[in-house]
Amino acid sequence: MDVYLEAMLAASQHLFTKGPMLGVLIVLPVSLVSGLLPGGGLPVAVVILGFATYLDPWIAITSVVFAMAISDASEPVPCILLGVPGTRSSQATVLDGYPMAQKGLAGVALGASYTSNLVGGIIGAMALLLSLPIAREIVLWLSAAEFFLLSLLGVLAVAVVSAGAFVKGMLTGALGLGIAMIGFCPISGDIRATLGTEYLWDGFAFAPIVVGLFAVPEAIGLVMSGTPIARERMAAMLKESRADVYRGMRAAFRHFWLLIYSSLIGVFVGMIPGAGGSAAHWLAYMVARQTEKGARKTFGTGDVRGVIAPEAANNSVDGGVLVPTVAFGIPGSSGMALVLAILILGGITPGPKMLTEHLDMTISLVYTIVLANVIGVPIMLMFAPVITRVAAILPDVLGPIVIGIVTLTAYMATQSLTDLVVVLGFAALGIFMKASGWPRPPILIALVLGKTLEKYLWIAINAFGLRMLLRPQFLAIIVLIFLVIAIGIYTQRASERGRRQATNGAPR
Repeated sequence: MDVYLEAMLAASQHLFTKGPMLGVLIVLPVSLVSGLLPGGGLPVAVVILGFATYLDPWIAITSVVFAMAISDASEPVPCILLGVPGTRSSQATVLDGYPMAQKGLAGVALGASYTSNLVGGIIGAMALLLSLPIAREIVLWLSAAEFFLLSLLGVLAVAVVSAGAFVKGMLTGALGLGIAMIGFCPISGDIRATLGTEYLWDGFAFAPIVVGLFAVPEAIGLVMSGTPIARERMAAMLKESRADVYRGMRAAFRHFWLLIYSSLIGVFVGMIPGAGGSAAHWLAYMVARQTEKGARKTFGTGDVRGVIAPEAANNSVDGGVLVPTVAFGIPGSSGMALVLAILILGGITPGPKMLTEHLDMTISLVYTIVLANVIGVPIMLMFAPVITRVAAILPDVLGPIVIGIVTLTAYMATQSLTDLVVVLGFAALGIFMKASGWPRPPILIALVLGKTLEKYLWIAINAFGLRMLLRPQFLAIIVLIFLVIAIGIYTQRASERGRRQATNGAPR
């Protein structure tokens, strides 16, 4: 217990210093605006990734986790006011939030969503904190053989990430592993698949691949949509009295049990590698629709409970996804793959060291999630009308700005012009994959875990040989792999079934 008290004190001493707090202040307004953009947001994590090698790890990791958590505070705004999901996974909120706004209850819906976000975020952070002692004991029980399997589990999570496209997910994951193997092999000393190009001796830089695969296609899609936020409509709908917002906040606490169990759903779904926020959102909505009194008749027509359940799960999932990410090096979601990449670029290996040598940094993530919610929710309560006007930017203006920023980010990774060629190549691949329905997150996860998987496999073979197949820990994790994938697929299908039921039950 003394170890944790010391780590908690050290975490607060590191976190609340000039560097991390300056990073928080910089990403705060950008992340709030990002959550307001219908259908896609600003790639804040990608930009931070490009500068990760130049930043202190405390600044980089605090900024990216804060950015991911803070955007949740503003995501409900376009869902409720415009009926359009925000940056990540607020689809379920649309079903009841938008009808409430059409009835003149936008303030009530926003107040309920803000409160649910705040409570869910704090519960998710506490779940992360409470899980650390258990994870620490498990980690001490494992060897390289088991960490090889856990890394493999992270790659196999593409089966869950790519719900509805299992085969495509496996193929793109294999492509990601192939790309990760390019360049100098630290184990054998061989130079692999460089095509005689000196640039590839160190493999592909991570930032240009992420920018090309994700940021550029999304920015181009934003321009092609040509649909800015309806400035007049949003401004008019935001003219809700402060009393309506407080009514929504009180409504959330009146349904306190719904708030709690929806938050717990978000935590547990988040701990399943690859399941992510979307599954948590729909599963919480479906459970509330099935268990709350009279919900089957009222959900989809403007029931405030249909806002509370998904929004509580949406924020609590942030704490859940960090558990497998920091404890075992398995990304809980595609966004957590970026967190893993930033840790690795900062010289910190996710997994056992995060629970021993860097326990203070791990605990600081708990503080960061709580801080994001405590800051973000009051800001949206006080300044939502002003912030939403900033988000009403024409896509034709916003898109090129985003492309310019992320391209500069890619160049900053190694300061090589070849990086820009890599961005163009992977941008073409990303645009094709997006248009053809091929999932891109599996490539990201495989890229992050490829080297780790190879390293642990080599160590395990040399340390144990075939005897590793007889280790109880090894066999237990094999069972866990099948169990996690089965639960993950079931969760995704259950959330999809809930989405169809909720959508079919909603008035047209």
